[in-house]
Amino acid sequence: MERSPRALITVRLTIETESTTSPERQVAECTSFCERRGWKVVGVARDLSVSATAVPPWKRPELSQWLDDRAPEFDVVVFWRLDRFVRRVGDLHRMIEWAESHGDKGLVSATEPFDLTSPTGKATATMIATFAQMEANAAAERVASARAHLLTSTRWGGSSPPFGYRTYARDGARYLEVSPETAAIVREAARRVMDGESLNAICRDFEERGVPSPADTYQRNKSGKDFIWYPRTLKGILTSPTLLGWKTRSEDVPGKKYKKRVLVHDQDGHPVRVAEGVLGQEAFDRLQDALAESASATGRRSAAPRTPLLDVIKCGGCGKNLQLHTTRKRRQDGSYRITEKIRCLSRVGSPACPGYVFLPDEEIVTPVLGMLAHAVGDVPVTRREYVQRARAKGEAPHPSRDVDEDHWRFVPLGTTFGERWRTLGISEIGEDLVRAGITIRCHPRERGGHVLGIPEDFQERLAKFLT
Repeated sequence: MERSPRALITVRLTIETESTTSPERQVAECTSFCERRGWKVVGVARDLSVSATAVPPWKRPELSQWLDDRAPEFDVVVFWRLDRFVRRVGDLHRMIEWAESHGDKGLVSATEPFDLTSPTGKATATMIATFAQMEANAAAERVASARAHLLTSTRWGGSSPPFGYRTYARDGARYLEVSPETAAIVREAARRVMDGESLNAICRDFEERGVPSPADTYQRNKSGKDFIWYPRTLKGILTSPTLLGWKTRSEDVPGKKYKKRVLVHDQDGHPVRVAEGVLGQEAFDRLQDALAESASATGRRSAAPRTPLLDVIKCGGCGKNLQLHTTRKRRQDGSYRITEKIRCLSRVGSPACPGYVFLPDEEIVTPVLGMLAHAVGDVPVTRREYVQRARAKGEAPHPSRDVDEDHWRFVPLGTTFGERWRTLGISEIGEDLVRAGITIRCHPRERGGHVLGIPEDFQERLAKFLT
């Protein structure tokens, strides 16, 4: 007996206001639509506070799980309106291709008359998505214009002020002024750096004295321990032009994941001053020279990350990623002695971490690869294929299932994990492990050694990425 189509209802809302359609109403209208069609609702994916322009369906927290691992559980995706589902034409086309490659699933609006299984329906959907994208672009331009105006004004439009400053109210707006408490901390740190003291030593002293860190000052401390000072954070404070009273903004660094602070200029090309400086120009210039000299003496981190098994190896003490650290010490003959160690991102000596340190090859790569080969080296490597229910093709049901349904099939690739990894470099092996969800909690041998974390479904997780 042919079963009724199974429907997945997806609900999305950027910000709920009186003028928006509530999630409850979206679910109710979609449910009534399915009942009229005779479709069985098997689930509801609720993604609230999510922008359809910024986040496509396959990246939304709940909907992505259904589209990925739970695709065999439904036959049609139902949404209240197309702009609740997608706002970009490219996203719509990609979802149409996804639906076709996953058993010809339907994508249906409960309030707009089109059927994506027909060419006419696809054309109608594309046209609607085009108008939705135009509306989103117009809204984005209005927001960008307002932000650009605010950016070049002397008002403070952010949340927490830069460390060293505080906000005050004037004429219904917020402005910056120097904070006597935090500015004193910044000036002390600057003076000590210019006297030749390291950032690491300053952070350790601040913690021992109980000097509030930025996370404590702005109540963003998620570590569970008070007064954690990180050299990277302190360096970011000391290198920001904000200390001179200039307005700054974040800017992407090409090819990098981090951002840098740059000056904001007005229409005439002049920097925008928002407050009196915590430091004067002369002191700020001396501070930058001291920081640059310190970085040169200790050796700069390589521009290309070389940490083996990055995002896989974790500190057994605090759980953070382990990373490769390189130091260069000048010898008397002018040459340099280069030392490489793998340690976590926590500062050495910090109460947040016991500070485990490892040799890259002898204590990480070689033993970890050996443990992996022993644990999963003989497991077959597979790829994942979507199989549409046989009855929909006019074939007999599969003998191993009472009711033949769509399902994932895992096809062996004729090799084991051990054989595959012997042909890959360490970075490619790391990518496999990240995709498979495998992690290693690293401890010194005297503390019990490394511990593998291998999910039961690691083979299926990696299979999604293999062809």
